Amino acid sequence: MRLQKFLAQGGVASRRRAEELITGGKVRVNGELVTALGTQVGARDRVDIEGRRIRAETPVYRVLLKPRQCLATLARAEKGRSTLARFIPDVESGWKVVAPLDYPAEGVVLLTTDGALAEKMSRGGGRIAMTYHLKMQGAVNADALAQLRKGWKFEGRPVKPSAVEALATSGRNTWIEVTVPESRPRVLKAAGEYIRHSLLKISRVRLGPVSFEGLKMGGWRDLTKGEINALRRGAGLTAEED
Repeated sequence: MRLQKFLAQGGVASRRRAEELITGGKVRVNGELVTALGTQVGARDRVDIEGRRIRAETPVYRVLLKPRQCLATLARAEKGRSTLARFIPDVESGWKVVAPLDYPAEGVVLLTTDGALAEKMSRGGGRIAMTYHLKMQGAVNADALAQLRKGWKFEGRPVKPSAVEALATSGRNTWIEVTVPESRPRVLKAAGEYIRHSLLKISRVRLGPVSFEGLKMGGWRDLTKGEINALRRGAGLTAEED
């Protein structure tokens, strides 16, 4: 196994950060300083970072249904605002929160110790399609939906959803379903601005192959092997990365 993968699986850092630690002279293998990327290590090798032994573990993956009014972090509660830490019994396991949602939003978030996947999905979700239920102010007509299906721009870059459908309307507000490879709420707000409808609520119901079904608010479950492999392939990784 390559040293940078070993460090990522040990929950030390993402693959990119692990490479920086190696080239920066922070890593020793069997007592010897190693700075060459691609160095191979095995089960009997001892790997240390500044005197702390690192043990590679099989990455773990978990989906959690985040409630509204909750910070998508595993830090302790801040200024009376709850965080995901209240729902996770093993906060100290090196989890990374992937594709976090804003404080007011609700929906599925991914927790993992897979540094490579976390890095791939760190910028807006990468290539993983995410499905949202969005509450828009006012009645969103067929023309506005057609506009969204063609896509919009965010920070000068095109955003192209794979699906846009109306779900329900009261006349005063409209719920629509949008599937797009984005986790940044500002991108979704830009969609509302594009069709001149304020975005009132965000609920992520699916992250790639992973849905909220069967979960209560604040509930979680470990992913199946099929879900893990589908997420990794969607992010441009293999099921078992070398």
